[in-house]
Amino acid sequence: MIAVVFALEYESAVYRARSKPQLLVDSWVLGAMGVRCVPPFEAKLSRVSPDIVISAGFAGGLTPATRVGDLVIGQNYTDPGLLEKLGRLPGWRLGDLYTADAIVEASADKLRLGASTGAMIADLETAHLAEVCLKRGIPFVSVRCISDAADDDMPVPADVLMNPVTGRPEPLALFRHLVSKPSCVPAFNTLLRNAKAAQSNLAKGLDQVVSTLLRS
Repeated sequence: MIAVVFALEYESAVYRARSKPQLLVDSWVLGAMGVRCVPPFEAKLSRVSPDIVISAGFAGGLTPATRVGDLVIGQNYTDPGLLEKLGRLPGWRLGDLYTADAIVEASADKLRLGASTGAMIADLETAHLAEVCLKRGIPFVSVRCISDAADDDMPVPADVLMNPVTGRPEPLALFRHLVSKPSCVPAFNTLLRNAKAAQSNLAKGLDQVVSTLLRS
């Protein structure tokens, strides 16, 4: 069985809405960001032992060449044998992934992080999930869709956009922020459009990845 694992509901929404139930594929939403995703992940693994885990979700770009909607396989966290099968998929890029402690909000900080680590993209969960799978001997695949490019500043602070503990939106805090800083509204609307594009591209890309792994 292949487990497609998302940290947050909004990352998974389009894929889960369009994917048909299969005995050989299941999708898990952990409902937690960063290292907080480990306990619910381990709880899932205590009940089910998948043959492959696909860690899927959004990422921020760390190099000028990255664009919103780009599909990236985190090659430094993907099982080498599976990477060989997936590396030739059309529309996908291969690049190193860096797991950060918090969302990188400023473009200048993203570019510095990319330069210092050599990574193409950054997320919050992959390294933590990969470590769990490594200890259990479960082959691991890292796939991400870029929701904010390296030259994009976050229009609102990350802890205003969503609760850092639950990963859920904070509508009241967000409303207050946008009312107090109306100049942020256009960039915030762009962020929402980019997130929807990332949802759609990630779902299409996952169809490719899952189909390839099932065939092999």
